[in-house]
Amino acid sequence: LVGNGPASLAAAEAIRLCDAQAEITILGDEPHAFYSRPGLAYYLAGHIPQSQLYSRPDEEYRRIGARRQTAKAVGLQPLEHRLLLQDGRSLSYDSVLLAVGARAVRPKVTGIDLQGVVTLATLEDARRIVALARRARRAVVVGGGITALELAEGLAARGVETHYLLRRDRYWANVLDRDESELVEAHLEEEGIRLHYNTQLTEILGRRSRVVGVDLAPEGKIAC
Repeated sequence: LVGNGPASLAAAEAIRLCDAQAEITILGDEPHAFYSRPGLAYYLAGHIPQSQLYSRPDEEYRRIGARRQTAKAVGLQPLEHRLLLQDGRSLSYDSVLLAVGARAVRPKVTGIDLQGVVTLATLEDARRIVALARRARRAVVVGGGITALELAEGLAARGVETHYLLRRDRYWANVLDRDESELVEAHLEEEGIRLHYNTQLTEILGRRSRVVGVDLAPEGKIAC
């Protein structure tokens, strides 16, 4: 089972109910046992400690007779029934489930690879953001949907002046109606988050490989 998220855990439990003897390996590229990704928002905001993210400790894997392994899968050999790993090893299988989840989409703008440009998808991402927030004074959040919202709230909760860029005239306009968008926006503003409407990120500005600001259309440059 490639991926150490809820789909793999549920599949492992279902397999075990059907087959008491099957060998089950859950492969993940993070060293952690299963943790709550939605919980990362609460950890980022300082509402819970990291320890409370782990809803399925290693005892749960042992209970269902599953072996957890840390490695990155890079390819399949379907005819040979082998899963190829980044470290050069391979695993044999009778059946394989690919449940790797999603990755954050990074915009194709100049400066995207500078130090200080982060995404929020994994525990390591959240820990990196918490470390940066300890010394950051101002942050800019780019993106729509729930994750960007959680990121903006988490940064603001840690005392960072937070600017949130909205490409249209309201929040998540392709999902929410205007009243719903306005409710969310009012809540963000109550938390001290500064909203920038109809704003596009055109460049991330750097100095000595680190982020020092952003260039926005039509507003121009702001430091962050």
